[in-house]
Amino acid sequence: MEHPRKGSALLLVIFMISAFVFLGAINARIVYNYYASANAALRREQAFHLAEAGLEKGKVELVHNPNWYTDLPHHPKDDAEWLAAKAVGQETPLGEGFFKIVREKGRQRLYSVGVRGRGTVILKLDFSTPPFKTLAWKEI
Repeated sequence: MEHPRKGSALLLVIFMISAFVFLGAINARIVYNYYASANAALRREQAFHLAEAGLEKGKVELVHNPNWYTDLPHHPKDDAEWLAAKAVGQETPLGEGFFKIVREKGRQRLYSVGVRGRGTVILKLDFSTPPFKTLAWKEI
């Protein structure tokens, strides 16, 4: 005569293994999300520093040539999509990224686009006529 509980231990083992696999998958997803978030924050921080380097280079260009510009005036002002993709600027590779400085002809503002991987930061500097003084600085 067969025992009525035959196979119940096997079902319990299968259930336990399934539960551990499920918990392992959840833990793997949590770890991946933390890694991806930290990596994105690092790329953004690096892009910010690249954009700052671009502003400094742009200031040097202006000191040497107050009439220096890279592109014609664009409307609307502070158009981030245009600055990142279409604006004519002076691109300089630096480390594993690059920065692009843009000054529109006749405008008293300077933009710098820092790019590191998917991280992109755009900084804007408003300045006075020579002798140059920074009037405002902000991230777009």
